[in-house]
Amino acid sequence: MSYLRSVLAVAALTLVSVFAVAAPASAHDELVGSSPAAEAKLDALPSEIVLTYSAAIMTDGAAIAVIDAEGADLTAGDPVIETNTLTVPIDATAGNADAGYVVEWRAVSSDGHPISGTIPFTVGDGEPLPDSAAPIAEDSTADSGSNAALALTLTAVGLILIVGVLVVVLVVARRKGGARRPE
Repeated sequence: MSYLRSVLAVAALTLVSVFAVAAPASAHDELVGSSPAAEAKLDALPSEIVLTYSAAIMTDGAAIAVIDAEGADLTAGDPVIETNTLTVPIDATAGNADAGYVVEWRAVSSDGHPISGTIPFTVGDGEPLPDSAAPIAEDSTADSGSNAALALTLTAVGLILIVGVLVVVLVVARRKGGARRPE
């Protein structure tokens, strides 16, 4: 019976290990704030865009664009990263007084995976822009989906292995238990 307990303990540890590995694979840093905020209605185009993340982001791989209705990028310099904040200046004189804009961003989270998103906002009586399909936003969308699929696959494989081990252990334990009975 102690053999059965040992195998059950190993199975439990395996299950915990599978979930411990799968959870970080799907938990990336995320955008927690922006200036301007998503869907903001501003009186004038801001002089900079500031994005704040849930944890420090890597300095390599960050990209940000402020796109107008014609597809022009209004950024006026390189992004600056300070721990969990990404800031980029924009050319406020290049935009229209009444227009819609989309901030498209990509950053590399502290676990090394790219994350991205869009932040639409309007100035004056401008109309919001439809969702854009710029390369910045496309890069990590597929990666995030594949990471979630990998986590799910690892979890499923781990559970199948644990169930298989338990079945083998129970079959072996019953056979051993049956062999010990006196005739």
